[in-house]
Amino acid sequence: MQTKKISASYRRTLYKRILCAAAAAAFIGAMPAGQAADNPVLRIGLFYNTTALPTANLENHTGSGYRFGYLQDGRSFVEVGRTTETKITMVKNRNVYMKGGVYYDDAPPAGSMTIGCYHVDAGVSFGSFDEARSRADTLRGQGHEAFPAYDGGDYRVRVGAYASTAAAGASPAAGLSGARVVTGSAYCVSVVQTGTGAMVFQFDGGASVSLAVHPSLGDTPVPITWFKGYRYYGGFEYRRASGNNMTVVNWVTTQDYVKGVIPYEMNPSWPLEALKAQAICAKSYAAANLSKHREYGFDLCATTDCQVYHGTGSASANSDRAVDETMGYYAYHGDKVASTVYHSSNGGSTESAVNVWGTDVAYLRAVPDNFEDLSRAVNGIWSFTYTNSDITKILRDKGYSTGAIVDAYVDEYTSAGNVYRVTFVDALGQKHNFERERARTVLNSSALNLYTHSQRYTISSGAAALTVIGGAGGKVTKNSVGGLYAVGRGGVAAPLSGSLSDLLLRAKNGLSSLPSASTGQYLISGRGWGHNVGMSQYGAKGMAEQGYRFEDIIKYYFQNVEVRS
Repeated sequence: MQTKKISASYRRTLYKRILCAAAAAAFIGAMPAGQAADNPVLRIGLFYNTTALPTANLENHTGSGYRFGYLQDGRSFVEVGRTTETKITMVKNRNVYMKGGVYYDDAPPAGSMTIGCYHVDAGVSFGSFDEARSRADTLRGQGHEAFPAYDGGDYRVRVGAYASTAAAGASPAAGLSGARVVTGSAYCVSVVQTGTGAMVFQFDGGASVSLAVHPSLGDTPVPITWFKGYRYYGGFEYRRASGNNMTVVNWVTTQDYVKGVIPYEMNPSWPLEALKAQAICAKSYAAANLSKHREYGFDLCATTDCQVYHGTGSASANSDRAVDETMGYYAYHGDKVASTVYHSSNGGSTESAVNVWGTDVAYLRAVPDNFEDLSRAVNGIWSFTYTNSDITKILRDKGYSTGAIVDAYVDEYTSAGNVYRVTFVDALGQKHNFERERARTVLNSSALNLYTHSQRYTISSGAAALTVIGGAGGKVTKNSVGGLYAVGRGGVAAPLSGSLSDLLLRAKNGLSSLPSASTGQYLISGRGWGHNVGMSQYGAKGMAEQGYRFEDIIKYYFQNVEVRS
């Protein structure tokens, strides 16, 4: 990470620069061929929106102490302060409570300590952090709980953390010459010693810049930090964009980011060439999707919405080697980095993006896949039994207005053999059609523990609805329209589609439904796990075991894509 040393006056000028998230998209997302940065910095959102935090702990794992500052242009760290503490907690500048080392932002338990958001400002602006810290040390020697602060480009000294302006005004520090009671803006973040209410530092950058924390005072080139039970490379940013809880962002180099993706997206003990293919996919996907979470002030999130990322804790020498040996390489389609999506397994064929997400992507087209060992793949082969009442409940729980479901069937398959449209019929005769990705997700229910893990499945009903004349005059019982034809004048036959409930019997007194003996149960059997687009991870494993190199794997699953720096 780059640390810039600048004068106090110039620092104040730099402070006024607003971080430009749009620069992230230009950083890599449309990189021309041959101009990809080898190891650019990424911003990964760990907690945000509804998961934003009122407090957040850090603990040194490798390295000691912390530097405080902000990110210039969203990428380069500018230092404005430091501490030798090895365990610190970032706290939003509102009244927060602590008991037994646990922090609360509301409903404090009896006997808890208040870390208030009101302070006494010593009334003097300092030219540097060291000057402010020296004055804070002097005041502490006089019995005041003083600490340095960075406020709008100015260095200040403040005392205490009081629950109200009245409490701050009644404190001994209020009698200092020029002292006044202050509180931070809605963007202010305080730093305290973990497990205590002792203030270490305060940062208030307003709406323009947010507190960034660089683990290590420079005693190690690659610090590693504990956060929420995981170990991370890089630094952390704390954004109170909405003025409430803190969005926590891990800013980290691409290589270190990918080292924290691979162990959670692919087994780190798998063949090296498969892991290299996964590394190419992970970094290329990141490069092509940098603007995905721009509204929250970072590039990518740490969940399956982007890629699962939990730092370096589960990495192995094998998975780190795969990242190191592919440094600087990306998957390109033409002159742009490809969005190299991937899935666990597909059961026999990948699928074209247009049949899953509705957008045709030239390099995301269906390819047959005979490399997967589905017998060992997680959810490689699966089946679940649904009832009419199960499907009715699932649809209603998801907000669909439907009568009681009486029939379910696959209405259309893609040319690759995956479900394109699934249809449910209710007792009112209404048909509820779900296409593309919704044909996979609509039947998923954690409440009922029922899932369609991929779009590659069939539906077999328990109905014994129709007996037809088969070959050589034999009788065949059918519970679907597969293999049935309508014969018109001249003997022209047309294959039927839909389900048996769609068929009507023409008699002298008009049309009537076919008699049905449905049990109201459906066996949904499928193969593969995931959206089926792009690279199959189990397929990559199979190809690597057969001697294919990572470039071969990428080029097989992504049509007309090249791997290059």
